[in-house]
Amino acid sequence: MIVRNEEKNIERCLKSAAKLVDEIIVVDTGSEDGTKTVCKKYKTKLYDFAWEDDFAAARNFAVEKASSDWIMWLDADEELQIRDKKTFKKRLRDEKKDLISIKMLHYYGEQPADKSRAYRNSACRLFRNNTGMHFSGKVHERLIGDNIVDRISEEEYDDIKIFHYGYMDEEIEHKNDRNMKLLLKEREEQPENAWVQYHLAVEYYHTKAYAEAYGLVNLSILCFLKEEILPPAIVYKLKYDILLAAEDYETVSQSIEKAIELYPDYVDLYYYKGMAQFALGDYKEAKSTFRHCLILGEDDVRYLILAGAGSFLALNYIGRCHEMLQEKEQAQEAYRQAELLL
Repeated sequence: MIVRNEEKNIERCLKSAAKLVDEIIVVDTGSEDGTKTVCKKYKTKLYDFAWEDDFAAARNFAVEKASSDWIMWLDADEELQIRDKKTFKKRLRDEKKDLISIKMLHYYGEQPADKSRAYRNSACRLFRNNTGMHFSGKVHERLIGDNIVDRISEEEYDDIKIFHYGYMDEEIEHKNDRNMKLLLKEREEQPENAWVQYHLAVEYYHTKAYAEAYGLVNLSILCFLKEEILPPAIVYKLKYDILLAAEDYETVSQSIEKAIELYPDYVDLYYYKGMAQFALGDYKEAKSTFRHCLILGEDDVRYLILAGAGSFLALNYIGRCHEMLQEKEQAQEAYRQAELLL
């Protein structure tokens, strides 16, 4: 872990991990609160690191200190869950690949955290030590290495999860200025970096600067295409998040089919399409789109999926469509089914 002034978060993380791991390495980049005091309660290996406006540099310093066979990286605003430590470690001993994807639940909105207000996906958070993998990126650092895609395990690790609280409203607010500063600096150094443009778009979106965010997310798509890389699904998700937040339903309706052609099994894109159709008064078409969301479901953790997009949220919209079409009994049934899924 790399931390700074995380006194209010870090104990939850350390407490969740302490009995599950063999060593805990915490790299502190200049805490002025009680972060270090909390860390000492959990027998961490605590190191100081002079902050260089570079998350990857700090993360790589932490990796250098790790002595175990496998490394899991966490943030202070996360919580680890492993159902059976002994069984999980046996699986690691038998694992042939170097990198493991872990299912994550990202809470958003106001406190307290609620699984009905969350995003789901999987992320490569566990990797074999001393295999050349390292981090890159001043902010929103990414794990990189030779032939990294071929080194990811295809096994389903359902017995481990990470719960992330960093998308909660109060957390996002105090990180925005810091992230913006680092990303603008990184863009000066790498003006054609598609991921930097994407992450800048995220920060503008969080501050409701939708015009700026929309321009940047389109620039990100263009940068990916220039590199002959298919823009990741999450980039298109952000594009339509921005348009819906700006209430530009016409543009969503006119353009989202192109994204769906690229990612026909991404439930969130259909959910956004249905939202635009509903807002434009196309209730029959919206009802059909939301029913397709139910068929797709929300278990494909290759994508960042909004909890409810393939279940209770889609059913609620189906109920609203029935209401607008004067189909009261069908509306009540849809609402009933949605309630059962909450």
